[in-house]
Amino acid sequence: MKKYFLTALLFTLLFPTFSFSQEQATPAPVIIQKERAPNRIEAGFYIKFGPSFPIGNFSLEQTFYDKVTNSSRSSGTTFKKVTFHPAKLGFAMDMGYLIYIGPAFAGNHLRLGIDASFIAFSYNPAADLPDTISGSKKYTYWYYYLGQKFGPLLSICPVDKLVIDISYKLNAYVAYVQHPIGTEFKSDFGKNLTQNEISMNIRYAIILFSFQYNFGNTAYNNFNSDNPIHQVENNTYRILVGFKF
Repeated sequence: MKKYFLTALLFTLLFPTFSFSQEQATPAPVIIQKERAPNRIEAGFYIKFGPSFPIGNFSLEQTFYDKVTNSSRSSGTTFKKVTFHPAKLGFAMDMGYLIYIGPAFAGNHLRLGIDASFIAFSYNPAADLPDTISGSKKYTYWYYYLGQKFGPLLSICPVDKLVIDISYKLNAYVAYVQHPIGTEFKSDFGKNLTQNEISMNIRYAIILFSFQYNFGNTAYNNFNSDNPIHQVENNTYRILVGFKF
């Protein structure tokens, strides 16, 4: 009996110690948090340039007929033909700044901002010009545009330094062209304060590729409210390359 009593007492004293040592040997679980991706979407200056492809009616001849009221009653009303020649492959250049509003979110993969092109210049040569116009002077009959573009921007950084910019901008510009009015070529100025542009940039580090669809009409009346307004369609598709610093 005494032997069993000593055995029970020994087991009672040693069991807590054995259990404690087992608990100490079991390591605590380690929680590993995923490292937050660095912010690669930063504001900066950009310049991009490349070909401008006329599409739609801009690549075709656009004709208008202006009503002309003669001073003589017997002559009645006549019409004067106004022609805008088809546009050919041209050139476009944008210089601007990507402005971001607030920090990046969604794990630093998305960021909202404003795409501001402070200088937007482009031209498209005119086709089907008369043979009497020498080659050295044909550039004076091209379509020229100069303005600015602003609009909302969404930048997406899927991985590393690769960033995709998607923006919609309104383009305000002035335009110039020489075209036939009646029987002679005359200079004509126009404007548009709400030209539309949808664009996408794909950039890695400082290298930039841009795809733009620019659409709208230019209102030509030589900046004279007494002249009839000719709404000339000038839709273009542009593929630009450049740099973002």
